[in-house]
Amino acid sequence: MRLSNRLRMVAGMVPCCNAVADVGCDHAYLSVWLLREGTARYAYACDVRKGPLAKAAETIRFFHMQERAETVLCDGLAGLRPGDAQVIVMAGMGGELTTRILTDGEEVATAADTLILQPQSDWELVRKRVYAMGYAIADEQCVYEDGKYYLCLRAERKGTKEPAYSGAEFSYGRILPDRGDMTYLAWLTEECDKKTAMLLRLAEADTPAAAERAESAAEELRELVGVIRRFGV
Repeated sequence: MRLSNRLRMVAGMVPCCNAVADVGCDHAYLSVWLLREGTARYAYACDVRKGPLAKAAETIRFFHMQERAETVLCDGLAGLRPGDAQVIVMAGMGGELTTRILTDGEEVATAADTLILQPQSDWELVRKRVYAMGYAIADEQCVYEDGKYYLCLRAERKGTKEPAYSGAEFSYGRILPDRGDMTYLAWLTEECDKKTAMLLRLAEADTPAAAERAESAAEELRELVGVIRRFGV
């Protein structure tokens, strides 16, 4: 079995556990990988859609993991009980959806020791939600695959509240800039180019609405440039 670089990154951040919940499991490749590697003893492959969940069941049967995994048809964490899984994984969905699932299923989410989250957008929302739930962000990683950048975080319940985040740290994290991760710097640079181009378009529009948006966009750009400067460039 082979995983994409994106899913390998996610799998590599999952600690050894008795049970993992793979929320939005799609074909359950990640679930089966974690079982075969011995990272998890049991897996809940969860999805809100019947089609992907049927594919997940096929994958589980193909690799003879029926006694170590089960499929759960549910919206987010609604099909799990607090304590079912020590590790909860959510990879490949939008940041707003990730945040909504954590909020709606907070009783289940906060019973887990570790959250592995790889949203495709709205990282600020996800970091704020994780922080509000009392988790500490222990690691963040970034990979580039097929023309896209993917970020993943591991949040752990440590019993002590993490030092307060600044606005820029909620948006861009503190671990990857501190580490000087060059893949992450490439993503930040690409985002900087996009924001610069947007500012130029807003300036050309020359309307009150564009001027108002340009003001906030300029502040976002200043924040991003400050993060990039932490890399010494």
